[in-house]
Amino acid sequence: MDKFHIMQYWYAYIYDKHETEQGEAQDILALLETPPQNILEVACGSGRIAIPLARAGHNVTGFDIDEYALARIPQKADGLNNFKYFAANALEDVWPVDFDVVVISGNLLVNIITKGDYTAAQEMLIKKAAESAKPGGYLYLDFTCIVNWQDVKTSEERVIFEGTDDAGTYGRFIYVGGKYNHEARMDISQRRYEIKPKNSDAFEIITESVKHFPALQQVKCWLEKYGWEIKWHSPIIDKTFHAKIWAKRV
Repeated sequence: MDKFHIMQYWYAYIYDKHETEQGEAQDILALLETPPQNILEVACGSGRIAIPLARAGHNVTGFDIDEYALARIPQKADGLNNFKYFAANALEDVWPVDFDVVVISGNLLVNIITKGDYTAAQEMLIKKAAESAKPGGYLYLDFTCIVNWQDVKTSEERVIFEGTDDAGTYGRFIYVGGKYNHEARMDISQRRYEIKPKNSDAFEIITESVKHFPALQQVKCWLEKYGWEIKWHSPIIDKTFHAKIWAKRV
């Protein structure tokens, strides 16, 4: 296994260990009608949200581009016959259709990776969700929402995750200070992976991260454009930096 794949395997394992909070799954369950509902989760990862939804009795389909995250699902979803998943690129591949609910969570709207226009890619997610939901179906959308962008400061370098995977590889995932363009609502920063495999030399991998943080009004316009009516959204205040939206396809 080359260095990049060692890093990907380590990251999938450590992310799975750290991101165990089930708040999002419980928020979605509180909004859902009586099971079984047919649910599509976009970028489901290792099933952090999809598996609790399936265990609650819903029929869940998930997809993700990360093969290492998907590989962690079988050991976590043992005994579930109402959860299926496959590998796909959210922007480039066709989504399955006719779902009661489409879930775009885990901050995918901001974390989407593209070589093209970021706002166009984000809008595309909203459009494809509308195409996958049946008439009268719902969208759960969860994303970072910054109210007063002008107050955002360049962040200092910090460790996001660290730990040892089941292959004995130790690593640290480090955010390297960003450069914010307040007018464009863009953040350009680096991520540094410091990796020490069990039986080989340590190495580093540095990647660039480019993110666009859409304004709430911009997201509302996209939703309206593609036939979504907002039924509920969480309070958006300076301290939350977060939005949760429940919308119906009309």
